[in-house]
Amino acid sequence: MDIELENLEASVENLLSAAKTHLEEKKLQQQRDEQYQDIVRQREAKLHPLLKKVEEMISTYRAEGYHNADIIQQLQEKAADIRREIAEIPEKATEIVDAQLVLREERLLEEKAREKVQRWQSDLRDDLLDMIFEQQDFFSATDAAIAIRGYVEDLKEIGALEEVVDALINQINEHSEEGPVARLRGTHEQTLNFIYNKALENRSRTEHHPNIQPKSRHRKSDKRPELYADLAGKVLVFGGHDRLQTAVKNRLRNSQVELQWYSEQDGLQLSAQGEAQVTNVDLILIITGYASHSMTERAMEACKKADRKYEIINTTGMTRVLEAIEAGLKTQQLAQLWNK
Repeated sequence: MDIELENLEASVENLLSAAKTHLEEKKLQQQRDEQYQDIVRQREAKLHPLLKKVEEMISTYRAEGYHNADIIQQLQEKAADIRREIAEIPEKATEIVDAQLVLREERLLEEKAREKVQRWQSDLRDDLLDMIFEQQDFFSATDAAIAIRGYVEDLKEIGALEEVVDALINQINEHSEEGPVARLRGTHEQTLNFIYNKALENRSRTEHHPNIQPKSRHRKSDKRPELYADLAGKVLVFGGHDRLQTAVKNRLRNSQVELQWYSEQDGLQLSAQGEAQVTNVDLILIITGYASHSMTERAMEACKKADRKYEIINTTGMTRVLEAIEAGLKTQQLAQLWNK
């Protein structure tokens, strides 16, 4: 396959993956908004009648002339508590739905990661089969078991171990001068271990031995893929909430991304430290889903003064943030490659 076709295939896969992620994000955001309204309605439906009952009892006591009774003070304090609970309904509902949104996004990202690994494992199977068929003598075919054994768990996960071991047996027997010496001995994994030990014995008898390894013809890389592990760069984020910050940092833990994040909970004083860093980063994101107007305005003003580009993201979930970080850093990496 030529390079242009490979690049086209990769770009299509990336575009389809981005489109799927975008649709999933929209669906999750819609679920989040609907759940938010449900929680607000449920809490208001419980608290408003309670407040009405307490206020009616206070009025009753006063109508009876008990203006200084201790019970009235207790009722007034309880009414104040309920009013405070009512005022905090939007904030508490937001905390609940956004915590659940992050959990749902985590499950979706795990599914995306599994799909990516399964594609790689399928391509690995094809690379291993190619490697087996390329061995044109008995000892090389036997030696291939050493490389295969390192991928047993990957092959088992996609149910391909039997196919690969059967191909190995056939290739060994095809080049054996003593007939079909390779055969199933117990399970396919036990058979592979037996052939592996025979390959080690063969290696011990000679100073020069083949080191058979699969070539990455079908796989894009010989390394097992991991979401965002190939990203690198300095990223500065303003806005969002602490749970979102933690979730995004956790997803980028195996990357080379240096993430500086100033959330709404950090306040304007800490945010000012971030404003001073806008000239020393590769990517700047401003999340408006939680950020106050003053934080947003100050961050944008700092970028304008430093003549730095920034991206505004209106979200409360991590999928959109990770997508922006991945797209932003990869675009810069490609630009650097073109400029070399």
